[in-house]
Amino acid sequence: MPVQRPRETCTECSMRRQKCDRQLPCSRCIKRGIADQCTREWPTQYNPSIHRVYKRSRPLQGEGARSKSASSPTSPQAPTPTAGSRRPLQLNEFAAHDTRWADEPRLQYSFTPTKALISELRTQDSDTQLDHPWIDSTGTGFNSTEDVHSEFLQMLLPKVGHIWDLVNYHELCLLWYHGCYFGPLFRWELENVLAGQDEKETLIVNGLDLQWLGLLFSILAGSVTCAPERRLSQWGFQKDEGSRLSMQWYKASISCLNQANYTSNHNIYAVHTIATLTMSAHPLGQSAELSVLLGGALKIAQSLGLDKLDYDASLDETTNASTEEQRHRLIKREIGRRLWSQLCVQDWMSLPFNESYHIQPSHFTTTKPSNRNHLNMDPIPPDFPTYISYGNYLFEIAKLMVKHHEDILRATTQFTTYEHVIEYDSRMRTLATKGMPSYFHVVQPIDPAWPEWIPAARGSLTICFAHKIIMIHRAYIKQSFVNPTYSMTRLTCLAAAKTILNEAKQTKDLDGPIIWVDKAFCIVAAIILCLDLFHRPKSDPVFDTHKELVTECIESLRKFGDSVIAIRGASLLAALLMESDRVTCIWTWQPQAINVREIITSVGAEMDGASPFDDAQPQQLPELLPPQAGFCNRFIFEELLSTNINAYA
Repeated sequence: MPVQRPRETCTECSMRRQKCDRQLPCSRCIKRGIADQCTREWPTQYNPSIHRVYKRSRPLQGEGARSKSASSPTSPQAPTPTAGSRRPLQLNEFAAHDTRWADEPRLQYSFTPTKALISELRTQDSDTQLDHPWIDSTGTGFNSTEDVHSEFLQMLLPKVGHIWDLVNYHELCLLWYHGCYFGPLFRWELENVLAGQDEKETLIVNGLDLQWLGLLFSILAGSVTCAPERRLSQWGFQKDEGSRLSMQWYKASISCLNQANYTSNHNIYAVHTIATLTMSAHPLGQSAELSVLLGGALKIAQSLGLDKLDYDASLDETTNASTEEQRHRLIKREIGRRLWSQLCVQDWMSLPFNESYHIQPSHFTTTKPSNRNHLNMDPIPPDFPTYISYGNYLFEIAKLMVKHHEDILRATTQFTTYEHVIEYDSRMRTLATKGMPSYFHVVQPIDPAWPEWIPAARGSLTICFAHKIIMIHRAYIKQSFVNPTYSMTRLTCLAAAKTILNEAKQTKDLDGPIIWVDKAFCIVAAIILCLDLFHRPKSDPVFDTHKELVTECIESLRKFGDSVIAIRGASLLAALLMESDRVTCIWTWQPQAINVREIITSVGAEMDGASPFDDAQPQQLPELLPPQAGFCNRFIFEELLSTNINAYA
């Protein structure tokens, strides 16, 4: 029998699959602060012959998960920061300051978990490995066996330094907008996973909780999708490389969830992941897939009790004098509230597009997230903006859209229906003025102590409110161009459209994010102006003004060649302008119908680079706009454009 060579690699490095200098203690264990734990001995209950596979000291993900969530129906499953950890956590590992943030003054803080939080997370830690192979056992990439799949994910990950660049950017420039995960806690999780690794090393995938890894990929995908070219270049990413990685990381995020069997093993990480994917899915043209994923995320959130986080005085009155356990529980509840609020917003903002919604406001008791210091949970005055401020305000806007929809459904005549339109137009304007927090008012001087994303939030809200006014009048836009009874809708929508396009032209921060929803709303605004061109004589002075705004919008959209939304929107608007030119050239002879088939053919050919369709129909095209834009293909081609050019009001 061959003599077994004595082991020279320490147990810790072996389990981490990292190179060991074979000293005792080794340099890596010294850097991790666990020199006293550096050993070459395996636990007696562990089989050295399979030491390349990390031991499972706890049940696989999903085992007992239901009982945990069932035992606490009014609180979400606790996040498990150590799910990706390969060793117990040490308090001294959580540094008070990370020098990597030296050039990011807005992130000069650290998140130190409480003792109660660490204790609970240790008991809930799970190292997820899938026990069944993928169907296609011969494939590579995402269609592969577990081992090959893990290796492919490993190949997709950038260096540690790049990961921190992308995570920092997401928290600084994007998290204020969507709030779908808790930044300080995720940073702590990531620091734990990356403990002892320098910036030129690569995060080791093996042994990580796949649902947590899915969240990491969704954050990376959102950052590389939304960051301007200038930022990508600073980080060392070439433009074409960033475009490829954004799709690969998006797919990797979903692949991680599927590999972890997330539809059965319910975990809050899956909800964080899917909700965060909104930032990348729409620009990548994956809106249809995301809609299905969000439906699953909603069911998982409900199973975890995120819809039942109602007010609890014993917890919600937590102050600095409260115990660690109380603050820990409040952090979990606030994370759940923030996530549930975002699910509501994403569902309700898509209401005009889908003409229905899934979350009934009367069917949940969860309250909105409260204004708190996210490190110690101390209350913060409501007149000071925090990372929950934008989301909370967006929640109120979305909720008003739900009420508008319900009242419209109950109306029995066109008269009462249009009365509701006028009523909610007024209510939306009131919400945009009297109901707006002072720090979002454009006339309010900016306090230097406020977060640096406040100017971006103000511009985004200006565009958002104008778009919601259009959505309130949406059902009467077509009629407003031919029926004087609805002339208010025409004037209102034209004014809102010009507000959107003019706001979008304002000088933006060169390092600021490119948020997809602003581009989608600009396309909606330009469609309104194109429709006006079909119903306005060329001799009218306003004609050239509106046409110029549309032309500028097309030129702006074409600068974002990596965004499917921008590409499709520019294609549609260019086709509408061409058709408008044709119609106005022969206007004086007789009214002309809009050639919808020609527009569809032109858009389809440009999108696919193919020959024109033999029988052009709206259903042949993929949806040109994401659901939150409110204009589906059917509405654009069968409602707005399928009308003759008649005398205008």
